[in-house]
Order: sequence, then structure tokens, then C-alpha cells
Amino acid sequence: MSAMPILDWVNDPVDKLRAGYEAERATIAHFSASGVAIDEIGFASGPGLRFTPSTWVEGRTDVLYFHGGGWIVGSPWTHKTLCSWMAKLSGRRVFAAPYDLAPDRKFPAQADQAAAIATTFTVDRDQVILAGDSAGGAMVLWAEAGMDAPGKVQGLVSLYGAYGGLEGPSHEAYGHGSEGLQTAALRIMYGYLGCQDVTEFRARLSKSGAPLLLVKAECDPIADDNFWLAENTAHQVTHLLAPGQPHAYLQACGSDRAAEASMQDIADWINAL
Repeated sequence: MSAMPILDWVNDPVDKLRAGYEAERATIAHFSASGVAIDEIGFASGPGLRFTPSTWVEGRTDVLYFHGGGWIVGSPWTHKTLCSWMAKLSGRRVFAAPYDLAPDRKFPAQADQAAAIATTFTVDRDQVILAGDSAGGAMVLWAEAGMDAPGKVQGLVSLYGAYGGLEGPSHEAYGHGSEGLQTAALRIMYGYLGCQDVTEFRARLSKSGAPLLLVKAECDPIADDNFWLAENTAHQVTHLLAPGQPHAYLQACGSDRAAEASMQDIADWINAL
């Protein structure tokens, strides 16, 4: 969902979008953080990745991560760079889980799967931190809302999360450019998900529970989703603004110092829980 001018997110078929997104993300994989071991592991939902920093100390709460991609593209592999930097700067293991994409499966399948993944992940854990970007931001709140033991969630991290907003000041300012996430493309994504009407989509989001970090990219059409969510939840909310940054800017960790500084702020919040 970041700047990909070779892809037409409104008109290209899903198969082309998926292949192009994978190829684009592969070009930044070499920016993954040093000192982080990356291993393939199994989830009930399929193969995923584990990121273990050299500074990891046993007993620290693990992070369960849900990738972005508009619910139609992406995988743990497309988010290797981002997750490796989260692991390195937080000193925690990050587990990136796969989930079924739309339109192959439609909502509420993703909400149910997020909860099932989190439930299985916490069977042998006392606590967990749930994190995700863009579409993964919604997955985080669906997971906590539906999992068997939501009390195990220590904190929630939403990186420029998508929560159903399709109009407003941020869309007017940033939703019509030729690069990055476009409002028209976002409408297509919600359509593939089966959520042209976002009432049920929003109703499934967790309304209370663990502290929630909302990371907002200033130059992002869905920036206003953060305000909507903060006004419609009883979670203790912390806001973190990334000035001048577009949607998906944290994929630039390893090649952009401002992105790394923002990830450090996110890591500091996690470690202060």
C-alpha cells in the first residue's frame, strides 16, 4: 500500500497486485536489521516468520504481528524489513503471522482468523503484545476482541491502521496523488473484503482492554482513522505522529533515519508497558 507506481491499485487484477507487491518488497529485504535472526515457523494459518534479536532475553513478552496490504496483498515476507527493525529496537521476538486474503475469503473471516491466531499463540504464554500495520491495525483489534483470553494482551500497536474511514480531511489532502495509498484504491480494497458498508467491520473492533498505541503518518489519507478510533474506544490511547511521512513509511527502516527514529519511539512505548 506504499508508493508503487508500476501497479494500478484500482484497475489491476489481484494476482498482478500480489506479485508486484511481493517483488517490490523483495527489493528492500536487504535493509533488514543486522543482529536479528529470521526463521520460518508454522502457525495454524500457515507459514510465518520469527525475528529474534541478539539482545533478546528469555521471559520478555513476545510480539505477534499482522502485516498490512489492504487485506488483498502481503505476507510476513513482505514485512521482513519492518519486523526485523521492530525486533532489533525493542529487544523482543516478533512473530509475523499469515492470514487469508480477500477476495479469496471475505470478512468476517479475517476477524475470526485474527482471534484464532492470537488464541493459539497465547496458549503457552502469559502475555502478548499485538502489533500490525495498515490492514494489520484492524487485525490487531479484531484479535483482542475475539480471542479466548484477551486479558493476556499487554499492549496493542497500530501502525497507520485502517479502520473504515473513506472520507474526510486526510483523504481530501492526501488521497488523490499518483503515488502511495489512494482513496479510490482503498475503496476497492474494502470492496474486495466485502465491506462496502463498514458498520460490521467497525463493530468487530475491540472497544476496551490493553493500552493502545496509534501511530499516524501525517501525509496519509487514512490518518483521520486514528481520530475516529480514539473517539470510539475505551482503550487507553497514546498517539504518535510521524511528521511529513506517507502511509507505510516504516517499510523504509534501514534506509531512512527518520523511519528508524519513529520505530525507536514505538519500541520505547512497547518497553515501557
